[in-house]
Amino acid sequence: MQNRLIISILTAFILIDALLIYLVLTISPIRLKRESFVYQYGEEIPVDVAEYVNANPSVLQNVKLDLSSVSKEVGTYPATIEYFGKKQSFQIQVVDTIKPKVQLKQVQFNIEVGQTIKAKDLIKKIDDQSKTTVYFYDEETQKKSKSKTFYTEKSYIEKIIVEDAHGNQSAALRVKIVVEANKVLPIISGVKDEEIQIGEVLDLKKGVKAIDDIEGDITSRMIISGEVNNQVPGVYQIVYTVSDKDGNIGKAVRKVTVLENDDN
Repeated sequence: MQNRLIISILTAFILIDALLIYLVLTISPIRLKRESFVYQYGEEIPVDVAEYVNANPSVLQNVKLDLSSVSKEVGTYPATIEYFGKKQSFQIQVVDTIKPKVQLKQVQFNIEVGQTIKAKDLIKKIDDQSKTTVYFYDEETQKKSKSKTFYTEKSYIEKIIVEDAHGNQSAALRVKIVVEANKVLPIISGVKDEEIQIGEVLDLKKGVKAIDDIEGDITSRMIISGEVNNQVPGVYQIVYTVSDKDGNIGKAVRKVTVLENDDN
């Protein structure tokens, strides 16, 4: 009689447990909040199950979330949740729909005729989550150029846009480019006064360079005027001149002293 009672009680517990499991699986099932979740590029993708599932806290503890196929790059990726062996699939979408925020260094830039400038050099700050490219933009031709060379002396109104890696473009920024004639003189360096003994040979070109702010090294166009007679004591003047393509002339003067032999 006692054994039958014990068996009856155990049977009742088993039935109750089975009923509770059934209720958990049927009456209180888990449910995805939606089939697709969208996040901006650069935003952290949540790893909390509660972000994706509607269920009570006790149920959420038994839900397994699989985001192993999800990347932080722009795209659509599969993900799953699993509850007591039953899987449900959903999607994670990573998108980039935010335009770059841009700040110019200034609204006017003064340059010289023939000077090339890069659009990115006119930008002070760019705020974006991805890699960006800066262009000059021509609305008529819809042409984008990373750099431009200005050959005519006048003022230009240029538009600059910044485009991120996913095609989002900033609003066009207007800048004024004032192109002026080049008035910067070439610089001749390495010219210094010298003293030599009678008969000593001095190379007047050694160590002397001519540099232009636009053309660079123009030493080959340098002209040397004057001579040094190393057989006759005295002070000689040597003049170095060089002209850039805009007609600006750089000049440097060197004094060469030929010393008398000291027989004492």
